[in-house]
Amino acid sequence: MKKTACMAAAVLFAALGICCACGEKESAPIKTEAEPQYTVSDEHLTLDANGDLFTSAAVTKRETLDGKLFYWLGSSVTYGASSGGESMAEFLSALTGCTSVKEAVSGTTIFDDGGDGDSGAKSYTRRMINSTAFDKEAIPDAFICQISTNDCTNNRLTKRGEMLERVPRYPEDCDRSTTLGGVEYIIRYVTDTWGCPVYFYSGAYFGDSGARANSNPKGSEYGKLVEQVKEIAQKWYDEGYEVKVIDLYGDEDFNAAVSDEYYKWCTSDPIHPKKAGYLNWWTPYFEAFLLNNL
Repeated sequence: MKKTACMAAAVLFAALGICCACGEKESAPIKTEAEPQYTVSDEHLTLDANGDLFTSAAVTKRETLDGKLFYWLGSSVTYGASSGGESMAEFLSALTGCTSVKEAVSGTTIFDDGGDGDSGAKSYTRRMINSTAFDKEAIPDAFICQISTNDCTNNRLTKRGEMLERVPRYPEDCDRSTTLGGVEYIIRYVTDTWGCPVYFYSGAYFGDSGARANSNPKGSEYGKLVEQVKEIAQKWYDEGYEVKVIDLYGDEDFNAAVSDEYYKWCTSDPIHPKKAGYLNWWTPYFEAFLLNNL
């Protein structure tokens, strides 16, 4: 965490070359003539991180993903709970020319407890199935799903479940009442419905102590879930499915690209970025990953 904003270029190169499902480097070149550039600068710390300078309407489009369609499934981070409903999904569309369709409700979980609340009717899997935003007849270029911190709070750790030994043949083979069962259900359902790549993404690093700490959920518990989703992704990838994890949590270069001062300024808490955090820190990483993998 001691590196400063001058390391931003190194973060970009890391983003361009990572294989998030297996944690190793890929040799595939970025498919664009213009490389995305970070604009993480401590000079902005005197400004409002949710101010007009950092809205999606203020960005300059470079059309690197023009014509691409992405479906986003998630909770508060995908929605943009601390940024007026603008997350990397909107910034990516404004910046690159892609179309982002979101199904995002704050406070919701991947697992479905069968009830009517945030972990039931509003759960990831039930909203995905019943969504009117996701066109079942369309062909998205990727389905991007948030690894929810809501599944890691103290009272929900018993809902984690286990990874299936083999790739499930049908969605019904997955236990949607558990978090890991829900992850596999999402992969199977998306693969059967849209036949597109499935990319799960984590939030940025937060720990159990220190400058970037959170108490409930703890960073260590969220980190365990991210690693378990990566294991699931690797299992599917090994069987020929395009399933990967965009691991913001575990990428040390990405997290070191901003100082602790910038981190505190561009987030409302260790989980939720403000507009400047999405625009200048997160969005270039997603852009580079998508360019390198699609």
